[in-house]
Amino acid sequence: MSKFLKLFLALIVVAGCSPKENSGNLTISTENGDVRYNVEEAQTPEELEKGLMNRDSLAADSGMIFNLADVENQVAMWMKDTKIPLDMLFVNSNGRIFFIEENATPMSEELIIAPEPALAVIELNAGDVKKHGIKIGDTVKHHFFDEFNKKVYEDEGKQPPREEESNSVSSQEVQEDAQPQPAAAEPASPSDEGSPAPQDGEMNKTEKVLSE
Repeated sequence: MSKFLKLFLALIVVAGCSPKENSGNLTISTENGDVRYNVEEAQTPEELEKGLMNRDSLAADSGMIFNLADVENQVAMWMKDTKIPLDMLFVNSNGRIFFIEENATPMSEELIIAPEPALAVIELNAGDVKKHGIKIGDTVKHHFFDEFNKKVYEDEGKQPPREEESNSVSSQEVQEDAQPQPAAAEPASPSDEGSPAPQDGEMNKTEKVLSE
């Protein structure tokens, strides 16, 4: 891995995903109709680090959503200690899916890097993306997005836009935005020289970066 990437990529590694008491309904609107999930919510540093690790199965129509509103740097996901193959959806603040990783390999320490920062990442059973025809540009409804945008507009002293205005971005525009950037096109591998695999107990969602 190059020095340039080590110094400037600054990715936060979030584990690929513990049973959670926090849960809620999530809806994905596709061209084939709405798909509803009961998702567990990961928000604290501990929840974000542990995710769905060490589970033997994940119920149908369920998953986990990672709230990354307080994470400033670009996020990388991985499947360390995760036994279940997963589909991952990276979602922006408008609730639009801009990047999809299908069938992530169980137990893999390869980093999964989206082309831009996400407000949330949703993990589902592998195969759900293909089964339901979920695509880049589809819309996600969950209270995380409502609360985030309400806070943003309150901080700016503005009224939140009506739903039809906030969803005015076209699928084509989202897909164009989702083209990989140079820094993300060469993700770091934990086995690369000079970039050792993260050790247990070293992960922190706001502080762990790929550096010296």
